[in-house]
Amino acid sequence: MLKTAALKLLKRERPAIRCLAAISVFLALAFPSSAQQKNAFPSFSVSSGTPLLAQSPSTGAVVAQGGNFAVPLPDGRTLWLLNNIWAGELKADGQAAVWGIIDGAAAFSPSTSPYAQAGALAYVSDENRWPLPLLSGDLKEYSQVRKFWPRSGLCAGGKCHVFYSIMNNYGPEPYDYFRVGQGVAVAENPAGPYVKARLGERYSLWKDIEPAFGSAVWADEDGWVYVYGRSMQVPGEYGAELARVKPQDLAQREKYSYYSLETASASWTDDISEASIVLEGMPDEFSVSYNARLKSYLAVYYEAEGGRVMARQAAYPWGPWGAPSALLSCRKDEYCYGAKELPGFASGGGGKIFIMLEKKNAPYLYEVSFEGGTHGGL
Repeated sequence: MLKTAALKLLKRERPAIRCLAAISVFLALAFPSSAQQKNAFPSFSVSSGTPLLAQSPSTGAVVAQGGNFAVPLPDGRTLWLLNNIWAGELKADGQAAVWGIIDGAAAFSPSTSPYAQAGALAYVSDENRWPLPLLSGDLKEYSQVRKFWPRSGLCAGGKCHVFYSIMNNYGPEPYDYFRVGQGVAVAENPAGPYVKARLGERYSLWKDIEPAFGSAVWADEDGWVYVYGRSMQVPGEYGAELARVKPQDLAQREKYSYYSLETASASWTDDISEASIVLEGMPDEFSVSYNARLKSYLAVYYEAEGGRVMARQAAYPWGPWGAPSALLSCRKDEYCYGAKELPGFASGGGGKIFIMLEKKNAPYLYEVSFEGGTHGGL
């Protein structure tokens, strides 16, 4: 009724409304509101970046590619979930001689300090120091044409959980795969073994036509875990939808609820078909976290078209999100991919955050400082 009354007033008083609108636009440009000033992206500095997976005598040379995520553990270690691992050796010129590829594996660093991660990873391996697959397949899962790619992880509710994409092969090239589902695997121990949760007879909790929940995961202080999933709006255009669940229910599809703008109250629904896009233009890999220093949620992702790592802010997990700001750029020959924040490494209440970015098929760690200074390298 209020909307109808407003439209009637607009039609009746159009000249006056236009005048007031012009004055309002002038005042907004000349004197930005406190809300606009607050939403402006803060100044920052970025480190030069450090290769995460340097040569390690304890593991042999292993190069990980895409989908890497770090989970600091209460015992002082860091659990790394690594995707598409190339095992082999690094030559003098820095190129890798690949012996084999493992779709996804777990590794541990003895420290939770981001500055101590490079070259310090010990893989969950067999007796020959060959990294073990994080999620094994079987004949029923068409394992000869199927991969399980870790996306993100969380240790909560007394267990560790890994969100993963189920990928099927369609051609002879290394990247000829498409997503056929999204799942969650659970382990009592961070090192595994991880058991894939089932929905009836399916290993995927969400089908290929449903959002890829687990693209980004954030555990908030309010007792909820917020889980973002990339989905296609129209062919070629993607956004992220949002679900939430309690930590102990991460492996139970029926316990998830979805943020919806289609419900009367614009809130949470159990019907996934009512879920709404809350974050536009997201790639496969991205992150969302709460930054206390910025007093906002922060989304980080790689914009392939512009070759830039971008960040956006919002007051709530579901937005609305501000305009994107570029954190750093990549040259075309660096083949960058998969930028995301590793929230467990943040320090100073979010004054310093750490971003993982793949360059030339190897992960690099960058420090972004909102404190007005730059750390002297990682």
